[in-house]
Amino acid sequence: MLQRMRQIPHNLIFFLSGMLYLWLVVEPRLIYQCFGTILPDAPIFLTGWSFLDNSLRLPGGPVMYTSGLLSQGYYYSWLGALIIVLSALCLCELSRRHLVAAGSARATVLSSLPAILLFLMCSRYKHPLSACLAMSLGLLCSLIFERLPLRRLVIRAVVYCLMAAVLFWLAGAGGLLIFALMTVIYGIFIHRDFGLPVLALPAGFGIIWCLALYVFFIPPRQAFLVLTPISSIAAEGIDTFSKVSIIILYCFVPMSALLLLLAKEAFGKIGRGRKKRPKQSKGSKRLSPAMLKKPALAAIPIVLTAAGLCISYDQMSKPFVRAHDYSIRKQWDEILELSRSLPKGASNVYFNHNVIRALYHAGRLPYDMFEFPQIPHGLLLTHEEKASCLTELKLCDVFIELGHVNMAEKLASEVLAAKNHSGIVVERLAWINIIKGQNRTAKIYLNALRKDLICRGAAEALIRALDDRFEPDQAAYVDGIRSCMYQEGHPGTADDAPEQMLRGLLAHNPRNKMAFEYLMAHYLLTGRVDKIAANMERLKELGYHAIPTLYEEAMLIYFGTKGQRIDLNKFNMRRETIDRYMKFVQLRNSMRPDNRQTVLNRLISEFGGSYFFYCTFGRVGLV
Repeated sequence: MLQRMRQIPHNLIFFLSGMLYLWLVVEPRLIYQCFGTILPDAPIFLTGWSFLDNSLRLPGGPVMYTSGLLSQGYYYSWLGALIIVLSALCLCELSRRHLVAAGSARATVLSSLPAILLFLMCSRYKHPLSACLAMSLGLLCSLIFERLPLRRLVIRAVVYCLMAAVLFWLAGAGGLLIFALMTVIYGIFIHRDFGLPVLALPAGFGIIWCLALYVFFIPPRQAFLVLTPISSIAAEGIDTFSKVSIIILYCFVPMSALLLLLAKEAFGKIGRGRKKRPKQSKGSKRLSPAMLKKPALAAIPIVLTAAGLCISYDQMSKPFVRAHDYSIRKQWDEILELSRSLPKGASNVYFNHNVIRALYHAGRLPYDMFEFPQIPHGLLLTHEEKASCLTELKLCDVFIELGHVNMAEKLASEVLAAKNHSGIVVERLAWINIIKGQNRTAKIYLNALRKDLICRGAAEALIRALDDRFEPDQAAYVDGIRSCMYQEGHPGTADDAPEQMLRGLLAHNPRNKMAFEYLMAHYLLTGRVDKIAANMERLKELGYHAIPTLYEEAMLIYFGTKGQRIDLNKFNMRRETIDRYMKFVQLRNSMRPDNRQTVLNRLISEFGGSYFFYCTFGRVGLV
């Protein structure tokens, strides 16, 4: 039994536990939902010869094509976890073979580092699959080259150049870089031949330059960045931890092999075979240190992964992508529930944007807006001078719902032009043209969407609906947006552009409830209580039976700052709200330097979710 246990690979438990963690905790399905939005540079994949042909005409195209195909499996969390683990296993095994060749006696444990880094990056919802495949090909070509029975320098140089050219086509400059570095290291320290090491890097440089100019017809500067660490860390949505991890991944095997060989040169062989120990008698049942060695070695990668997860933990990573997933699926109640489960003060501008949309669709925006952390720029994502792809796609969805369809089409078209293809963008453009009654154009987009493995079914269903009839909920969705569709152009880029746009939508259709509530939310966030009071006359036309709570509170602040009494005959305001305002003012006025914190804590506990508190202190009062 013990003999059989010894035959189990050291890292089997590590990879099995890694797969369970990825499947059940990380959920690669959430990474899939980030493609084209939170991860705008994720590789795409389309069926058909045209896309394959275009991929094969680019350096690194085969790796990007394969990565895009495998990425479709992320739609199913179990399959995505399996793909990540198999990719990590392949990279680790190739790394182990190189470390053994360099003289490491603990190669199995040391070579688990790439898998640990991959798991950590995936736990932060990044997508290093393309880089992993490129590195694996570079390491594989190096192993193959080192095993070729070539002695003469000229023959080795010719074979090296041929393999380097093929590798550049397959895995870009990143794969070729690793191949060249390993060739230099092995040539100097193992073969003791300085001829090829001197030529390897210049030859690789020349191969990239020539192939870029005369085969792939792209600028050499662009060719030198394909699937390299520089291109990976320059991608949108990559945080500092992931940038450092990518650099370590690319440098790990060359640097480890170099250090091992240098140590061998300085101190002699590393990792000499262990002295044979006397065999225990068959009748002995006591555990020896050798029996515990294998479990201890198997536990090291798991412990390192757990430590890395603790150190690199980001409390907003998963809630951020989960809220994004919920918004795509229009699961508004789940977004609000998720927001309430966040630690105190944890939010970001996109999460806040999703919360505001969820509050509107749940019918709670004018009542519970300040029960959640608020970032003024979150309403219409005005935080960027130049809008990112994620911002443009988020705003595209909001503008469609508001009825500003032309603006939504402009934003989606810009993203499509920048990214060539994105399933979520093509789907939005199809819906926009359906809403505008341009069915022939909508079918063009839907036929393009049919080439997406995951979206194919939805695209075919919409094509059938265009030829026949929509489902009742789809028809209601289209009719609702058409009733408030705004035909004007871009509202502008001035500081008051959101207000101008929302007022324009209301002028076009005074019954546009979303435009009204977003306009009022804008006024609340910017402290324009006078504008709140001026728009109370719209409530009856929009079907409100009573003044929403936050609007009541804003009006009390407005009249209170002016020293005027509210005409209760004109404004049907609840006595409860008036009493709460009077109590708030009394508590606020009792605040002194010696009791400030005590009074503030009481205000937070009793009025933290009110507009009274937000307007006074400029933030939501969180308990």
